[in-house]
Amino acid sequence: MRLIFTLSCALLAFSAQAQTSPPAQVECDGANQILIKTCLAKLAPQAEQDRKNAEAAARAMMKNLDRATGRPEALPAFKKSTRAYETYRQAHCAWVGKSFAGGSGAGIAELSCRIDLDRSRSDELSRFYVQ
Repeated sequence: MRLIFTLSCALLAFSAQAQTSPPAQVECDGANQILIKTCLAKLAPQAEQDRKNAEAAARAMMKNLDRATGRPEALPAFKKSTRAYETYRQAHCAWVGKSFAGGSGAGIAELSCRIDLDRSRSDELSRFYVQ
């Protein structure tokens, strides 16, 4: 019970720090594509790490929930959800890139998509457990 409380407090602190960000491509609006790509390349690792941190906290909570209830259901469901998200993210952002028909902005659009989805995933996980 103490661990669940600690994890809940950590998620609350994480959520309080997280603010809704503008779309990555808007945040990186630059004079040319090189500047935009450079900016996005700086944002991507943080968005991915934030998502991984939120998933780790949620995974730990689901593991503890399964242990407390004696029913191994929440953690496997969460793992399935995480795999589905990763598959969706890859397919969706690949489609976004392809929608530029090989144009020079395809890579920018795809990277921006991954950043935005990772931010949304971490925000959603944080909201789910804080409420």
